[in-house]
Amino acid sequence: MDAVRKLLAEYLNSDAEDIVMVPNATGGINAVFRSLKFTAGDKIMHFNTIYGAMKSLIQFISDSNNGTVTPVEFVVNYPMSNAELLESFVNFLDANHSPESPIRIARVDHISSTPSFINPIEEMIQILKARNILVLIDGAHAVGQIPIDLKALQADYYVTNCHKWMYAARGCSVLYTDKTRQPTIHPAYISSNYGVPTRYQDEFFWTGTVDYSSYMTVPAALEFRRAIGEDVIRNYTHQLALEGGQYLAERFGTEVLQKEEQMGSMVDVALPLDNPDDEILTGNFWIDTLFDKYDVYASPYKYNGKWWIRVSAQIYTDLSDFEACAVAFLEICNEVNSNKQ
Repeated sequence: MDAVRKLLAEYLNSDAEDIVMVPNATGGINAVFRSLKFTAGDKIMHFNTIYGAMKSLIQFISDSNNGTVTPVEFVVNYPMSNAELLESFVNFLDANHSPESPIRIARVDHISSTPSFINPIEEMIQILKARNILVLIDGAHAVGQIPIDLKALQADYYVTNCHKWMYAARGCSVLYTDKTRQPTIHPAYISSNYGVPTRYQDEFFWTGTVDYSSYMTVPAALEFRRAIGEDVIRNYTHQLALEGGQYLAERFGTEVLQKEEQMGSMVDVALPLDNPDDEILTGNFWIDTLFDKYDVYASPYKYNGKWWIRVSAQIYTDLSDFEACAVAFLEICNEVNSNKQ
Protein backbone atom coordinates (compact mmCIF):
# COMPACT_ATOMS: atom_id res chain seq x y z
CA MET A 1 0.00 0.00 0.00
CA ASP A 2 2.92 2.37 0.66
CA ALA A 3 4.22 1.59 -2.83
CA VAL A 4 0.78 2.22 -4.34
CA ARG A 5 0.46 5.58 -2.60
CA LYS A 6 3.97 6.56 -3.68
CA LEU A 7 3.18 5.81 -7.33
CA LEU A 8 -0.09 7.72 -7.16
CA ALA A 9 1.57 10.65 -5.40
CA GLU A 10 4.05 10.93 -8.25
CA TYR A 11 1.25 10.68 -10.82
CA LEU A 12 -0.89 13.32 -9.07
CA ASN A 13 2.01 15.51 -7.88
CA SER A 14 1.27 15.13 -4.19
CA ASP A 15 3.11 14.05 -1.07
CA ALA A 16 2.38 10.38 -0.42
CA GLU A 17 1.43 11.12 3.20
CA ASP A 18 -1.36 13.41 1.98
CA ILE A 19 -3.28 10.73 0.07
CA VAL A 20 -5.16 7.66 1.29
CA MET A 21 -7.02 4.91 -0.54
CA VAL A 22 -10.80 4.62 -0.34
CA PRO A 23 -13.16 2.29 -2.26
CA ASN A 24 -14.93 5.04 -4.19
CA ALA A 25 -15.45 8.79 -4.41
CA THR A 26 -18.66 8.51 -2.40
CA GLY A 27 -16.75 7.02 0.54
CA GLY A 28 -14.07 9.68 0.36
CA ILE A 29 -16.53 12.55 0.29
CA ASN A 30 -18.55 10.98 3.11
CA ALA A 31 -15.36 10.92 5.17
CA VAL A 32 -14.87 14.64 4.67
CA PHE A 33 -18.45 15.82 5.21
CA ARG A 34 -19.13 13.58 8.18
CA SER A 35 -15.89 14.64 9.89
CA LEU A 36 -16.60 18.36 9.70
CA LYS A 37 -18.21 20.09 12.67
CA PHE A 38 -20.90 22.38 11.34
CA THR A 39 -22.41 25.38 13.14
CA ALA A 40 -26.02 26.56 12.91
CA GLY A 41 -26.26 28.92 9.96
CA ASP A 42 -23.54 27.23 7.93
CA LYS A 43 -24.19 26.57 4.26
CA ILE A 44 -22.94 23.89 1.90
CA MET A 45 -22.57 24.97 -1.72
CA HIS A 46 -23.05 22.64 -4.67
CA PHE A 47 -23.87 22.92 -8.38
CA ASN A 48 -27.27 21.99 -9.76
CA THR A 49 -25.42 19.38 -11.86
CA ILE A 50 -24.33 17.54 -8.69
CA TYR A 51 -24.19 13.73 -8.76
CA GLY A 52 -27.28 12.34 -7.04
CA ALA A 53 -25.46 10.45 -4.28
CA MET A 54 -23.62 13.61 -3.27
CA LYS A 55 -26.82 15.61 -3.13
CA SER A 56 -28.22 12.94 -0.80
CA LEU A 57 -25.15 13.22 1.41
CA ILE A 58 -25.50 17.00 1.70
CA GLN A 59 -29.18 16.55 2.55
CA PHE A 60 -28.17 14.05 5.24
CA ILE A 61 -25.79 16.61 6.76
CA SER A 62 -28.61 19.16 6.79
CA ASP A 63 -31.09 16.69 8.32
CA SER A 64 -28.64 15.53 10.99
CA ASN A 65 -28.19 19.17 12.01
CA ASN A 66 -31.97 19.67 12.26
CA GLY A 67 -32.00 21.87 9.18
CA THR A 68 -29.70 24.49 10.69
CA VAL A 69 -27.10 23.67 8.02
CA THR A 70 -28.53 24.37 4.58
CA PRO A 71 -27.56 23.48 1.02
CA VAL A 72 -27.25 26.34 -1.46
CA GLU A 73 -27.38 25.46 -5.14
CA PHE A 74 -25.37 27.24 -7.80
CA VAL A 75 -27.37 26.94 -11.01
CA VAL A 76 -25.48 26.60 -14.27
CA ASN A 77 -27.31 26.73 -17.58
CA TYR A 78 -25.13 25.18 -20.24
CA PRO A 79 -24.08 25.94 -22.90
CA MET A 80 -22.00 28.77 -21.48
CA SER A 81 -18.36 29.80 -21.70
CA ASN A 82 -15.93 29.44 -18.81
CA ALA A 83 -15.79 33.23 -18.54
CA GLU A 84 -19.58 33.37 -18.19
CA LEU A 85 -19.47 30.55 -15.67
CA LEU A 86 -16.86 32.27 -13.49
CA GLU A 87 -18.74 35.58 -13.57
CA SER A 88 -21.92 33.83 -12.50
CA PHE A 89 -19.95 31.93 -9.82
CA VAL A 90 -18.60 35.14 -8.27
CA ASN A 91 -22.04 36.76 -8.32
CA PHE A 92 -23.53 33.69 -6.61
CA LEU A 93 -20.93 33.78 -3.83
CA ASP A 94 -21.39 37.52 -3.33
CA ALA A 95 -25.13 36.93 -2.87
CA ASN A 96 -24.93 33.84 -0.65
CA HIS A 97 -21.79 34.12 1.49
CA SER A 98 -21.44 36.47 4.46
CA PRO A 99 -19.86 36.39 7.93
CA GLU A 100 -23.31 36.02 9.48
CA SER A 101 -24.35 33.20 7.16
CA PRO A 102 -21.23 31.67 5.65
CA ILE A 103 -20.76 29.00 3.05
CA ARG A 104 -18.69 26.58 5.13
CA ILE A 105 -17.64 24.28 2.31
CA ALA A 106 -18.09 24.17 -1.46
CA ARG A 107 -18.25 20.87 -3.32
CA VAL A 108 -17.17 21.42 -6.93
CA ASP A 109 -16.87 18.85 -9.70
CA HIS A 110 -13.60 18.78 -11.60
CA ILE A 111 -15.54 17.05 -14.39
CA SER A 112 -19.27 16.90 -13.80
CA SER A 113 -21.10 13.67 -14.55
CA THR A 114 -24.19 14.83 -16.45
CA PRO A 115 -23.74 17.08 -18.25
CA SER A 116 -20.04 16.32 -18.59
CA PHE A 117 -18.07 19.56 -18.24
CA ILE A 118 -14.50 20.28 -17.20
CA ASN A 119 -14.90 23.11 -14.72
CA PRO A 120 -12.25 25.86 -14.42
CA ILE A 121 -11.42 24.72 -10.90
CA GLU A 122 -8.05 26.47 -10.73
CA GLU A 123 -9.83 29.83 -10.75
CA MET A 124 -12.74 28.56 -8.65
CA ILE A 125 -10.47 27.30 -5.89
CA GLN A 126 -8.73 30.66 -5.62
CA ILE A 127 -12.07 32.51 -5.59
CA LEU A 128 -13.37 30.27 -2.79
CA LYS A 129 -10.21 30.35 -0.69
CA ALA A 130 -10.12 34.15 -0.89
CA ARG A 131 -13.48 34.01 0.93
CA ASN A 132 -12.24 31.43 3.50
CA ILE A 133 -14.55 28.75 2.11
CA LEU A 134 -13.36 25.16 2.38
CA VAL A 135 -12.97 23.53 -1.04
CA LEU A 136 -13.75 19.91 -1.82
CA ILE A 137 -13.11 18.92 -5.43
CA ASP A 138 -15.02 15.88 -6.62
CA GLY A 139 -12.78 14.48 -9.33
CA ALA A 140 -14.64 11.19 -9.72
CA HIS A 141 -14.16 11.28 -13.51
CA ALA A 142 -10.90 13.22 -13.57
CA VAL A 143 -7.83 11.04 -13.00
CA GLY A 144 -6.74 9.46 -16.25
CA GLN A 145 -8.99 11.73 -18.31
CA ILE A 146 -7.16 15.00 -17.65
CA PRO A 147 -3.90 15.92 -15.86
CA ILE A 148 -4.13 16.56 -12.11
CA ASP A 149 -1.57 18.54 -10.11
CA LEU A 150 -2.67 18.52 -6.49
CA LYS A 151 0.15 20.76 -5.26
CA ALA A 152 -0.73 23.41 -7.84
CA LEU A 153 -4.49 23.19 -7.20
CA GLN A 154 -4.22 23.59 -3.41
CA ALA A 155 -7.74 22.38 -2.70
CA ASP A 156 -8.51 21.41 0.89
CA TYR A 157 -9.80 18.02 -0.25
CA TYR A 158 -9.71 16.18 -3.56
CA VAL A 159 -11.30 12.82 -4.38
CA THR A 160 -10.91 10.81 -7.57
CA ASN A 161 -11.72 7.31 -8.85
CA CYS A 162 -8.80 5.32 -10.24
CA HIS A 163 -11.23 2.68 -11.55
CA LYS A 164 -12.87 4.91 -14.16
CA TRP A 165 -10.43 6.55 -16.59
CA MET A 166 -7.13 5.43 -15.05
CA TYR A 167 -7.93 1.70 -15.64
CA ALA A 168 -7.44 0.30 -12.12
CA ALA A 169 -9.91 -2.33 -10.91
CA ARG A 170 -13.12 -1.35 -9.09
CA GLY A 171 -13.31 0.05 -6.48
CA CYS A 172 -10.15 2.04 -6.13
CA SER A 173 -10.12 5.72 -5.28
CA VAL A 174 -7.90 8.37 -3.75
CA LEU A 175 -8.67 10.94 -1.08
CA TYR A 176 -6.25 13.84 -0.81
CA THR A 177 -6.39 16.04 2.28
CA ASP A 178 -4.32 19.17 2.78
CA LYS A 179 -1.88 18.74 5.67
CA THR A 180 -3.58 21.44 7.72
CA ARG A 181 -6.93 19.60 7.47
CA GLN A 182 -5.74 16.06 8.19
CA PRO A 183 -6.01 16.15 12.03
CA THR A 184 -9.82 16.44 11.83
CA ILE A 185 -10.62 13.98 9.01
CA HIS A 186 -11.69 10.42 9.78
CA PRO A 187 -12.79 7.63 7.45
CA ALA A 188 -16.46 6.90 6.87
CA TYR A 189 -15.96 3.68 8.87
CA ILE A 190 -14.48 4.20 12.33
CA SER A 191 -12.27 1.31 13.42
CA SER A 192 -9.51 0.46 15.89
CA ASN A 193 -7.04 3.13 14.73
CA TYR A 194 -9.35 6.01 15.62
CA GLY A 195 -7.73 8.91 17.47
CA VAL A 196 -7.99 12.66 18.11
CA PRO A 197 -6.23 14.25 16.39
CA THR A 198 -6.64 11.69 13.65
CA ARG A 199 -3.85 9.35 12.66
CA TYR A 200 -4.66 10.03 9.03
CA GLN A 201 -2.74 7.20 7.38
CA ASP A 202 -3.45 4.59 10.07
CA GLU A 203 -7.18 5.28 10.29
CA PHE A 204 -7.77 5.11 6.55
CA PHE A 205 -5.50 2.11 6.04
CA TRP A 206 -7.49 -0.08 8.42
CA THR A 207 -11.25 0.40 8.49
CA GLY A 208 -12.08 -3.25 9.10
CA THR A 209 -11.83 -6.23 6.81
CA VAL A 210 -11.69 -5.18 3.16
CA ASP A 211 -10.34 -6.58 -0.09
CA TYR A 212 -7.16 -4.66 -0.92
CA SER A 213 -6.66 -6.35 -4.29
CA SER A 214 -8.25 -3.52 -6.31
CA TYR A 215 -5.73 -1.08 -4.84
CA MET A 216 -2.95 -3.43 -5.89
CA THR A 217 -3.91 -3.01 -9.55
CA VAL A 218 -2.69 0.60 -9.55
CA PRO A 219 0.93 -0.23 -10.52
CA ALA A 220 -0.22 -2.31 -13.51
CA ALA A 221 -2.68 0.40 -14.58
CA LEU A 222 0.01 3.09 -14.47
CA GLU A 223 2.50 0.87 -16.28
CA PHE A 224 -0.09 0.20 -18.98
CA ARG A 225 -0.61 3.93 -19.38
CA ARG A 226 3.14 4.56 -19.55
CA ALA A 227 3.50 1.89 -22.22
CA ILE A 228 0.92 3.58 -24.45
CA GLY A 229 1.70 7.14 -23.41
CA GLU A 230 -0.37 9.56 -21.34
CA ASP A 231 -0.63 12.09 -24.16
CA VAL A 232 -1.47 9.35 -26.66
CA ILE A 233 -4.38 8.14 -24.52
CA ARG A 234 -5.76 11.57 -23.69
CA ASN A 235 -5.35 13.00 -27.18
CA TYR A 236 -7.02 9.97 -28.77
CA THR A 237 -10.03 9.86 -26.44
CA HIS A 238 -10.51 13.63 -26.52
CA GLN A 239 -10.34 13.77 -30.31
CA LEU A 240 -12.71 10.82 -30.61
CA ALA A 241 -15.20 12.51 -28.26
CA LEU A 242 -14.94 15.70 -30.29
CA GLU A 243 -15.38 14.01 -33.68
CA GLY A 244 -17.95 11.50 -32.40
CA GLY A 245 -20.02 14.24 -30.81
CA GLN A 246 -20.04 16.27 -34.02
CA TYR A 247 -21.01 13.15 -35.97
CA LEU A 248 -23.94 12.42 -33.64
CA ALA A 249 -25.13 16.03 -33.71
CA GLU A 250 -25.14 15.97 -37.51
CA ARG A 251 -27.02 12.65 -37.62
CA PHE A 252 -29.54 13.84 -35.04
CA GLY A 253 -29.85 17.37 -36.43
CA THR A 254 -29.15 18.73 -32.95
CA GLU A 255 -26.17 20.14 -31.03
CA VAL A 256 -23.18 19.31 -28.85
CA LEU A 257 -23.48 20.88 -25.40
CA GLN A 258 -19.81 21.59 -24.63
CA LYS A 259 -17.21 23.83 -26.17
CA GLU A 260 -14.03 21.91 -26.98
CA GLU A 261 -12.05 23.31 -24.04
CA GLN A 262 -14.80 22.11 -21.69
CA MET A 263 -14.66 18.56 -23.05
CA GLY A 264 -12.45 15.74 -21.86
CA SER A 265 -13.24 12.27 -23.16
CA MET A 266 -17.02 12.54 -22.74
CA VAL A 267 -19.41 14.43 -24.98
CA ASP A 268 -23.08 15.37 -24.56
CA VAL A 269 -25.41 15.55 -27.56
CA ALA A 270 -29.09 16.53 -27.68
CA LEU A 271 -31.56 13.87 -28.80
CA PRO A 272 -34.12 14.62 -31.57
CA LEU A 273 -37.27 14.18 -29.50
CA ASP A 274 -40.34 16.23 -30.34
CA ASN A 275 -41.80 15.91 -26.84
CA PRO A 276 -39.14 15.63 -24.11
CA ASP A 277 -41.93 15.19 -21.53
CA ASP A 278 -43.34 12.07 -23.22
CA GLU A 279 -44.43 9.65 -20.47
CA ILE A 280 -42.84 6.69 -22.27
CA LEU A 281 -39.37 8.11 -21.53
CA THR A 282 -39.69 7.53 -17.78
CA GLY A 283 -38.68 4.59 -15.60
CA ASN A 284 -36.43 1.98 -17.17
CA PHE A 285 -37.36 2.83 -20.75
CA TRP A 286 -33.87 3.76 -21.91
CA ILE A 287 -31.99 0.96 -20.19
CA ASP A 288 -34.45 -1.73 -21.21
CA THR A 289 -34.65 -0.58 -24.83
CA LEU A 290 -30.94 0.00 -25.36
CA PHE A 291 -29.78 -3.22 -23.74
CA ASP A 292 -32.54 -5.56 -24.90
CA LYS A 293 -32.92 -4.37 -28.48
CA TYR A 294 -29.63 -2.77 -29.48
CA ASP A 295 -26.92 -4.04 -27.11
CA VAL A 296 -25.49 -0.54 -27.00
CA TYR A 297 -25.48 2.13 -24.31
CA ALA A 298 -24.82 5.80 -23.70
CA SER A 299 -26.26 7.63 -20.70
CA PRO A 300 -29.55 9.45 -21.50
CA TYR A 301 -30.62 12.21 -19.13
CA LYS A 302 -32.88 15.23 -19.11
CA TYR A 303 -31.39 18.68 -18.66
CA ASN A 304 -32.94 22.12 -19.17
CA GLY A 305 -36.01 20.72 -20.89
CA LYS A 306 -34.17 18.49 -23.37
CA TRP A 307 -33.00 14.89 -23.48
CA TRP A 308 -29.27 14.43 -23.99
CA ILE A 309 -26.90 11.49 -24.16
CA ARG A 310 -23.46 11.43 -22.62
CA VAL A 311 -21.12 9.31 -24.72
CA SER A 312 -17.73 8.17 -23.43
CA ALA A 313 -14.75 7.77 -25.77
CA GLN A 314 -12.21 5.15 -24.72
CA ILE A 315 -9.01 3.72 -26.15
CA TYR A 316 -10.96 0.59 -27.15
CA THR A 317 -13.67 2.53 -29.05
CA ASP A 318 -13.63 4.28 -32.40
CA LEU A 319 -16.02 6.20 -34.63
CA SER A 320 -17.90 3.00 -35.55
CA ASP A 321 -19.16 2.86 -31.96
CA PHE A 322 -20.61 6.34 -32.36
CA GLU A 323 -22.22 5.16 -35.59
CA ALA A 324 -23.86 2.24 -33.77
CA CYS A 325 -25.02 4.69 -31.10
CA ALA A 326 -26.54 6.93 -33.76
CA VAL A 327 -28.48 4.06 -35.32
CA ALA A 328 -29.94 2.98 -31.98
CA PHE A 329 -30.95 6.40 -30.72
CA LEU A 330 -32.31 7.57 -34.07
CA GLU A 331 -34.57 4.52 -34.32
CA ILE A 332 -35.75 4.95 -30.74
CA CYS A 333 -36.41 8.69 -31.11
CA ASN A 334 -38.17 8.25 -34.46
CA GLU A 335 -40.41 5.59 -32.95
CA VAL A 336 -41.25 7.73 -29.92
CA ASN A 337 -41.95 10.75 -32.16
CA SER A 338 -44.15 8.76 -34.58
CA ASN A 339 -46.27 7.32 -31.77
CA LYS A 340 -47.48 10.83 -30.92
CA GLN A 341 -48.40 11.91 -34.43
